Amino acid sequence: MKRIGLMLVGAFLLAGPAAAAPYCVKVTGIPDQCLYVDPVSCQREANRAGGRCTTNAREFEAPVAAQPYCLATAGNVMSCVYAVHADCETDAKRQGGTCIASKRPASPQPVAQPGQDPFAVTRP
Repeated sequence: MKRIGLMLVGAFLLAGPAAAAPYCVKVTGIPDQCLYVDPVSCQREANRAGGRCTTNAREFEAPVAAQPYCLATAGNVMSCVYAVHADCETDAKRQGGTCIASKRPASPQPVAQPGQDPFAVTRP
């Protein structure tokens, strides 16, 4: 029996890290608990534990949006219309979702040399 136990422990140690879920509960002093596949259950556990629900950067790519905060609700539906975190948090509590940070769109690069206007009127 002892030998089987040692074999099981060895198998767990040799196995690679398991894929983590896209949402994590962060509580001060405790490692992130990335166990949640939807924002609703993550936020529920974060409220219970006194922490906050965030995204797992290794498993979830934040949406690109003009506003800095998005409300994630059931089914991973994102509503990225919040300029202020407090407003996003208020709606997250009301709708049972979680507020996450979005990625800002890349700034447009200046045009080195303008091209031809394809709609220019040319006369013979």
